[in-house]
Amino acid sequence: MDPERIEIENEILDKLSGKIFLLQDFTHKRDIIFQVFLEVYNSSQRLQKFIRKSKGLEMEGFFKEFLSYGIIEEFLSDPDIEDIMINYLSPIYIHKTKTGLTKTDKSFSSREELDLFIKKLIIFSGRQTIRKINNVELTEIKGRVNIVYSPFGPQITVTRAKEKPLSIIELIKSGTLTPQLAAQLWLYAEGLGVKPANIIISGGPSTGKTTLLNALFSFIPENERIVVIEDTLELNTDLEENCSRLESDEETTLADLVKNALRMRPDRIIVGEVRGKEAEDLMTAMNIGKYCMGTLHASTARETIMRLENEPMNVPEVLVNLVDVFVIMRRYNINGRIQRIVGELVETAGMEKKMVLLSALWSYDLTRGQFQESAVSSIYRDRLVQISGKPAKEIIEEVRLRANFITILLAKDIKDMKDVTKICRKFTTNRQEAISELGLKKEDLSR
Repeated sequence: MDPERIEIENEILDKLSGKIFLLQDFTHKRDIIFQVFLEVYNSSQRLQKFIRKSKGLEMEGFFKEFLSYGIIEEFLSDPDIEDIMINYLSPIYIHKTKTGLTKTDKSFSSREELDLFIKKLIIFSGRQTIRKINNVELTEIKGRVNIVYSPFGPQITVTRAKEKPLSIIELIKSGTLTPQLAAQLWLYAEGLGVKPANIIISGGPSTGKTTLLNALFSFIPENERIVVIEDTLELNTDLEENCSRLESDEETTLADLVKNALRMRPDRIIVGEVRGKEAEDLMTAMNIGKYCMGTLHASTARETIMRLENEPMNVPEVLVNLVDVFVIMRRYNINGRIQRIVGELVETAGMEKKMVLLSALWSYDLTRGQFQESAVSSIYRDRLVQISGKPAKEIIEEVRLRANFITILLAKDIKDMKDVTKICRKFTTNRQEAISELGLKKEDLSR
């Protein structure tokens, strides 16, 4: 990039500082940027001269380029790209959904160009200060950016969110889980309106934990008040009317926010990623009757429990037992394609000698390429029996009917998150109407 242009864009960014906020939509943000740009243009002979001498460049063209993110713009427009990794002036790497990590032929040409790019990320996200470690959200790309300064220069990771969050139907179509597994998760998330399960979704990095958690929002009753707590805003709550979203920062920790959430009269508390002292506060919330969900980095259910019980979480084992369900996500390379799969579904089964007992219900057999049911949901089901007064047989039948309903949605290709959420919530409140909307009769569901 031309050094003079870098200086001019820095001047515009300096005047923009403090005038942009995270929750502004892109149209409003663009209008503010354009007003500041016009002020600089009208008062800066240097900018006017630069545009005049630049062959083929008009004021509108300069502004359009200023709005863009330069050499990574083409990556941001590719829906298959999940992450963009910038290691100072080295070649940029991208991570694609199906093929994994790929080296590109793009790179920043100078430290000054990279610094301008970072400054644009910070200012456009509504921040004003560049710190040694920065986590920012960008509404126009629906993603988050991590910027960290190291002795080897700035290291930047841009993680793109899906333009549309994947619904549970789309996850079934991609092979992440089956209709039967989805029906069981539906029962956990909704709890027949009397006892939703406390759910922890675990797995390694990029295994689809947040994607699955987001899909489970379709099963949460719409009359519940939800408090969502995150380090960086990743979950999509556009369809939730009674939802408070909280984000931690340098002054306010996740633990602070979880404690405060109890004063916000929540029915359900959702923590985007559990990794510190907030774990004990989340378990305390479960102990007083709040239904909780969250994700955690661990490879198995037992490893999840070990992480919860040890530093830095330090949750007493008696509180860990309050988690009803562990969902373990795994990432496999199958025939050269990356596949994210529900590797295990495990219920807690009480305590014995200060150890949380586990009951494995489902697992994925990689050699056979299929999901295997190893046990029925007797532990959580019995808890529902006691609270709801429904016989166990009726709850088993309910899961079967929900699996059939999900199979029907799959067959009819009803997969958009908004449509799936609407019809699933209607199924729990007015089953006959939901069935009729699909052009079916009650007996079609029982087959």
